[in-house]
Amino acid sequence: MKKSLYLLLMLSLVLFSCSSSEEEPVIDKDVEVNDTTNTEMYMNQDLDPNVILEGVIKGGEGATLVLEANTDKGPMIIAKAISDKEGKFALEGAILDMGLYQLHLDDKQSSDPKIIPMTLVPGDHLQLELDASNFNYTPVYNGTEWSATMNGYMHELNKFIEWQKTITNPQAYQQDVLLDMILKNKAPMDKFIVDNINKDPGNPANILMMTNIMPLMGLDHYDPKNVDVLNKMLTAYKEKYPDNIATKELEMQVVQLAKEVKEYTDFKQKGIAPEIELPNPQGTKMKLSSLRGKYVLIDFWASWCAPCRMENPNVVKLYDKYEKEKFEIFSVSLDKDKQKWIEAIAADGLRWKYHVSDLMYWQTPLTQQYHFNSIPHTVLIDPNGKIIAEDLRGLALENKLKEIFGK
Repeated sequence: MKKSLYLLLMLSLVLFSCSSSEEEPVIDKDVEVNDTTNTEMYMNQDLDPNVILEGVIKGGEGATLVLEANTDKGPMIIAKAISDKEGKFALEGAILDMGLYQLHLDDKQSSDPKIIPMTLVPGDHLQLELDASNFNYTPVYNGTEWSATMNGYMHELNKFIEWQKTITNPQAYQQDVLLDMILKNKAPMDKFIVDNINKDPGNPANILMMTNIMPLMGLDHYDPKNVDVLNKMLTAYKEKYPDNIATKELEMQVVQLAKEVKEYTDFKQKGIAPEIELPNPQGTKMKLSSLRGKYVLIDFWASWCAPCRMENPNVVKLYDKYEKEKFEIFSVSLDKDKQKWIEAIAADGLRWKYHVSDLMYWQTPLTQQYHFNSIPHTVLIDPNGKIIAEDLRGLALENKLKEIFGK
């Protein structure tokens, strides 16, 4: 059951994968700008206005401009303004803290959202030069500590976007060729981000830019030095914005990323199987590392995977033969339907006790940690957790276990 790689052409480029035709597409729904009810829900009524945005929008006479906060519930309105007959506008609002915000041009005639990002700080007095016809790509920021950095970032981002527009049919390219092209054309933007975070790690613009130096395309092509860059930023944010939610979220991301990079390095250079700690059907967490001292077959499968189900009788036969020889099976399901997973375990007689799943289907992070894009996929590890072989099944798996156990 193969996954495929596609090019997503959007503001920030992301490569994503999907399974065979059995996979359901993930649809990102645009969140509509809320009315004044949500404004009241978000704004702290006790705060006086503490940010000012003013400027001119070319070709935008009488345009409605909406300052919004990015929240987990979608954009929330902070303030609104209507430009005058010369395109000039001014708005002021109250924000709770430094964070990600956006200015939205409310254009009823356009089907595409017109939005520019910003990282406002209480006390900011931001001057903007905007163009209604090319709103998303040509803003000029002035008057804040982050303006110059944001202008440079938007310049590099726009160059990358212009290149993306030349790729009208990504499916015409081989995946490795397309990936090389993406990495080559994304490199100048990444360098700009790394250089600027290193130079000014506490800059508010960093929380916007840092997304691009996260492993959007998996760890195979990720520069682990970026973890050091992000740690430098985290240190500065802890000092400058210690109680800010962005700082806390950054810390969680950096800690998780460092863990994943270490596991990846262990996997690639030392051949150590990454830890798996997931619940069994009863909800009890089971850890792969608890089986140190045994040879373990990690078996990635799913109830909906016909080749997996066809291989299961052979796996059961080998378990019956070697279960008393310090051999164990650790089954990891890519199911999303818990009941079907449980029924398949019973139907196929998978009587070993180590069955786990996060029920995330192909969205499970294990596909990246273990670097596979099809199932069944097996990983055989020794008593020290070191990988001996991968993708063994049928006679090949049987012969390998004979070699190990001498019978």
